[in-house]
Amino acid sequence: MKKILLSICALCVSLLSFANITLNGTEYTIDTLSMYPAGPGTTYYELRFLRASDAKGRMDAFLLAVDTRNPYVHVEQALGTGKIIGTERPSNMAIRSTTENKIFFAGSNGDFFVTQGDVGLPVSTTIVNKEYAHTPVANRTARRLGAIDADGRGITAVQHSISMKLVLADTTLNIAHANYNRLENELVLYNHHNGATTATNAYGTEVQIQLLEGEEWNTTGVMKAKVVKVEQLVGSMPLSAEYAVLSGHGTMADELNKLKEGDELTLDFEIKFDGELVNIAQAIGSDNYNQILHNGVIVQDGFWNELHPRTGFGTSYTRDTVYMLVVDGRGVSAGCNTKVLGEMLQHYGAYNAVNWDGGGSSCIYVRSLGAMNNGSDGYERACGNGMFAVANVPEVDNIIASIAPYQPIYALPRYGVALPKFLGYNKYGVLIDTDVQGVTLSCAPELGEILEDGRFLASGDKGGTLHAHLGDIATQLEVRLMTSAPIAIRLDSVLCDATHPYEIEVQGTVGNAIIDLLPAALSWTSLKPEIATVDDSGNVIGVANGSTLVVGELGDFRDTILVNVEIPTAGEMLWDDFRITDNWTLKSSSGFKPTWSVPEDAAAPVNLLFTYKSTRSPYVQFGREAPIYSRPDTIRIPITTDAKFSKVYATIRANNALQGVNIIIEPNGVGEFVLDVPVEQYFGTDVAVYPLHFELVKMFLDSKTEAGEHYVTLPGIFQIYGNQTGTGIEDITTTTQTIKFIENGQLFIRHNENIYTIFGTKR
Repeated sequence: MKKILLSICALCVSLLSFANITLNGTEYTIDTLSMYPAGPGTTYYELRFLRASDAKGRMDAFLLAVDTRNPYVHVEQALGTGKIIGTERPSNMAIRSTTENKIFFAGSNGDFFVTQGDVGLPVSTTIVNKEYAHTPVANRTARRLGAIDADGRGITAVQHSISMKLVLADTTLNIAHANYNRLENELVLYNHHNGATTATNAYGTEVQIQLLEGEEWNTTGVMKAKVVKVEQLVGSMPLSAEYAVLSGHGTMADELNKLKEGDELTLDFEIKFDGELVNIAQAIGSDNYNQILHNGVIVQDGFWNELHPRTGFGTSYTRDTVYMLVVDGRGVSAGCNTKVLGEMLQHYGAYNAVNWDGGGSSCIYVRSLGAMNNGSDGYERACGNGMFAVANVPEVDNIIASIAPYQPIYALPRYGVALPKFLGYNKYGVLIDTDVQGVTLSCAPELGEILEDGRFLASGDKGGTLHAHLGDIATQLEVRLMTSAPIAIRLDSVLCDATHPYEIEVQGTVGNAIIDLLPAALSWTSLKPEIATVDDSGNVIGVANGSTLVVGELGDFRDTILVNVEIPTAGEMLWDDFRITDNWTLKSSSGFKPTWSVPEDAAAPVNLLFTYKSTRSPYVQFGREAPIYSRPDTIRIPITTDAKFSKVYATIRANNALQGVNIIIEPNGVGEFVLDVPVEQYFGTDVAVYPLHFELVKMFLDSKTEAGEHYVTLPGIFQIYGNQTGTGIEDITTTTQTIKFIENGQLFIRHNENIYTIFGTKR
């Protein structure tokens, strides 16, 4: 796409005003590409950090800010597959955990996790809903924690300590840890976060316990429970949300053997963050480096000083706001070190912050929209756990009560055009519609006007407010009038015919947003109107075969587009009949020896001959890379064969694509079939796809085909122009339609009582 600097009429989109920030001593500009509510009390930001000194070092970031004071939201952890061992994509964690009254609507990945053996096991202390899910002893205090306390507010820990005790009538026992492997002479607390059972061996005693009525699990506090069942030398006792299990080996088993059904016991738990006693509801571990942001101070040494994708968790000074931030890396976005991660979080309001698992694990999720960042694996990675903003709703409500634009601020030039998209929310603030239809726009005349198709045209001479209405529901956007920015006609060249008018597209880009300029605002001229004409609205139509330049002008702006015109001479045209065999490349499985057989009779079709023998994925292929003429509605390839094919596909490439599209059919038995490529269905309506490029046809043989010589009869590859005037073509063929006979080298189809050519015309 061409770029021309325009001083009078500009074209750009900037959703929010640019801001500056210093990251690790380097100046950056922040372009806020998007900002909108992700759910109750939660704002989503899509950010781009651009280095002021040069174009390199771009960082794409994705931020969630959760106001925990909102009555309809809380922050909660989810474990991969619902237990401490196992991995799951954050989006799947959210979907699986969602119920009618608890909607996991936004969040990020969490802790580092084991990648061999017990894959998914979190490396550090893990707390879910005020229950210890995993409390590894090794290096526990060295790992930082990002957490939510029992009051629902964010909190972090540089160091933490855990004490769990079982108080019996005659002794107090130390509980070594929660869940996972029970070792020699250990007492371990197991709960449903471990999985369906304790997964222990038979060399111990296990006691199933239940909290007394009125008691609830806490990470700090005294809890009363009763014994439900005692089992010796059995192991793997079942677990559920209702029951926990105390499992002892050796000396600890001897102590548990004193208990019997109905006995009452006491659990005394404590957790301290940096020496202070706290009650924690959710906790996820960090790394072994220094905490990236502590009490408002950015770490200056001892941080992870490598550029990678990153995930950070932060809390505000009052701890009422929780932040989850992902920075993409290992691609167009450079990634960052953990010091920069802390500086970004601090800029948006964090007072304390920790670094969570990064790399390919880094993920920000928003319900109904999916993973928002571009993971470095090329897909969303399955992780051990994640932290989520959860909507607390008393009922299912699918009625839109409010709307919000994806982009709250538009910066447009005069004659710039925008069609804002809107999100819809129910009365609890839950996002229920990602593309609200029926929204109408209005504005003051000095700002612009609303076009017949609903788009806003910045035809005024100053900025202002653009109002949006959905019935009685209203919102608004700010429009800022720009004075200079890059602008260009979107395409350098275009292929036209006489039946598809093309409205020339004038566009520009700022950040990742693209917006149109109204083509009617420009003056248009065709340098060869006998080849193609252009009207005042910028609509181009072909007149005769050939090429011409079309020029668009507005003020000091002037740009051109090359228009190539190819007009079909009939409703059906032969593209290639295979008679010039040097144009074609044959390929096949080893030993098939495909060859062309061209008959002397010019009316007879060409045959492709080959020898079939059993092999893995047997195939025969013919290929030719060349453009298809003009803009056909259908590309049709009739085939007759005595072999049985399990699958046949044609590969066609759009002009604006690097790879072709495979159009696949499954032939119904031996005989005749038609491979049709309905162009619009596979390639859409964008004029940039033309000319289409034929690449190959690949035919896979069914194992039931008899070994030996076989043929494929190919009358040709045809271009169907169904909308050409006067062709009278009916669409009566399908990819499984049987061709009944060949006459004088021509294939025919019997449909009901009529006989048709392969083009759909009656004989």
